[in-house]
Amino acid sequence: MKLSKALLILFAGFAAGTVTGILVAPEEGYKSRRKLMKKAKKYKKNIERTATDYKDKAVDIRDNIEGVVHDVKKRFS
Repeated sequence: MKLSKALLILFAGFAAGTVTGILVAPEEGYKSRRKLMKKAKKYKKNIERTATDYKDKAVDIRDNIEGVVHDVKKRFS
């Protein structure tokens, strides 16, 4: 199983557990929904930050590969 799929499954399970825990908690509905929204915003920011980090790493890898390809072409032409 790829790491990205494993992380997605882990996140989905964590999110489902969080939602279930909040919804069955002995608090009033509006308090539960407010907590749920706060956590959702927090997770959204974390996911966006992680996606940005992976994008930056992918760009770095692409740039390195392009540099190597350029060097190889230069050497063999």
